[in-house]
Order: sequence, then structure tokens, then C-alpha cells
Amino acid sequence: MIRRGVSILAVAGVATLALFSAQAGGQGSSTPAASATPGATPAASPAASPVAVDELRVVEGKALAQSLCITCHTVDGRPLVGPTWQGLYGSTVELEGGGTVTADDAYLHESIVDPMAKIVKGYPPAMAPYGTLLTDEQIQDIIEYIKTLQ
Repeated sequence: MIRRGVSILAVAGVATLALFSAQAGGQGSSTPAASATPGATPAASPAASPVAVDELRVVEGKALAQSLCITCHTVDGRPLVGPTWQGLYGSTVELEGGGTVTADDAYLHESIVDPMAKIVKGYPPAMAPYGTLLTDEQIQDIIEYIKTLQ
């Protein structure tokens, strides 16, 4: 039920983005007009971002994050109970007890499924494991959303 609602929002979001991309491409934008074609995205362009993302997954991930994650995580740089997601993807994360890890797909997936595996320095080990609540696809959707928060 939630997936269908999220999918409808995703289709509307992708259609809006495609329309915006087409209009921007015709107004002297530095984004090539080819990026308005289906399957090509401005975010997937090397000039736009070093991280390629799937727009449909981003829309669905954002909806999931807004319903499940924003109680403890922010997207604007402010810390809450958990670390902010702004600038997280690809960054070096300091861990309690020493050591660091790169916040890539594998680390973020592990942190959602088994949040006690690697505790971020300065934050309490308070996150519940979401591996039984979310499918791997939904977890990847959230990760795709996190990638956009640079």
C-alpha cells in the first residue's frame, strides 16, 4: 500500500523533473538537452555530480526517510539523535573506539540493517535495526536519497 503511494509520487516527481530539465535545456542552461531524455539524468552526468543516482529511487527514498528517519537524522547539517545526512555519502566517518569508515553504499546499508555494527563517534547507540522492517530495495532507495544530499 505504501509502495503504491510512493510510486505515484515518484512518477509525478520524475515527470516534473523531466519537464524542468527540458525547459532548462532550452534556456541556455549548461545542462545538455540530452539529459532531458528518458533514462538520462542531470545527476548522472559527471559534470553535475560525482555520484550517479536513480531519480525514481531518490523520490521513493525521500518519502521513506520522511516517514521513518527524520525524527533522528537531518538533511541540513544539524545533528540530532543521529548524525546529519547532509554531505554524508562518500565522507569519512569517525567511529566510537577509533577507526574510520567511508560512508558508501555498503556502510549505509549495514548501518540501516545492523546499526550497532559501527557506532558513529559522538552519537549514542540508539538506532533500531530496520533490516526486518524495510526490504533491500527500500534500503537502497534511502541510500539513493542520501547520495543527493551533498
